[in-house]
This record gives sequence, C-alpha cells and structure tokens, in this order.
Amino acid sequence: MGETAVHAGLVEALVAYAATELGGLVNLSIRNDAVRPLRGERPPRINGYVPDVFATDVPTTATLIGEAKTRADLETAHTQDQIHAFLDYLSQTPNGIFVLSVPLSAAATGRRLIARLKTPFSTAETRIVVIDGISVMRC
Repeated sequence: MGETAVHAGLVEALVAYAATELGGLVNLSIRNDAVRPLRGERPPRINGYVPDVFATDVPTTATLIGEAKTRADLETAHTQDQIHAFLDYLSQTPNGIFVLSVPLSAAATGRRLIARLKTPFSTAETRIVVIDGISVMRC
C-alpha cells in the first residue's frame, strides 16, 4: 500500500517516540518502513507482519515495535491480526514496548482496540502506549 502523508506523519511520531523513550537516535538501532527509511533499513518480519518501526537500544535492553494506523485502518481484521502478532512477540521479549500511533480523531478507537487485544497478554511485562499527536496514553 502506498504511504499517505497522514501515515508518514504517524510513522515520524513513532520514530520520535522511540528516540525519546530509548535514549536518542544515536543510541538506537532503528528500522522504519517508510518510502525513505531513516537509516536505509526496513523492519524485520515479525510473526508474519512487518511493523512500521522496529527499534532497540544499543546494547539491547529494550525492544520497541511501533505501528501507525489511520482511522480507516484501525478496525480491519488485518490490523487486529497484526497487533496481536506484535504483542505476542513482545510478550516473550524482555522490556518490550508496543506503540500505536493514530490521528487524534482515532485515539479513543485505538485505545479500545488495544484494551481488547492486550487481554491474552495480561501477564506479560510489555508496555503498551497509544500516541495521538497530542498525548501519550499508557494502556
């Protein structure tokens, strides 16, 4: 699927969040799925899906997977399967962080989706966050 300006902005927000959360871009191994990836590398396939952002600090003590979704994308079966796959992976990863980046108008929908999808992983230590351009909400 071609990248829209909205989606590109949501991915940029994920990269900025990863840099803030994991100690700055110079301290990160970061791969993003964009027209022009930040460091020229695309994220790895995880449980059959490619996230928009895959970042680890160096040396690796935390792993962040970020997914950007427009309002229309949020309620598809593909999105639900994708997020479930990423949460499953992170539930088995020390210091895992999942970040969903959505437009402000889709923040409530994104939080509801995460609340439902995280249930099977309630015993995991994964930190789950929804960012909407204005706020960062831990779920």
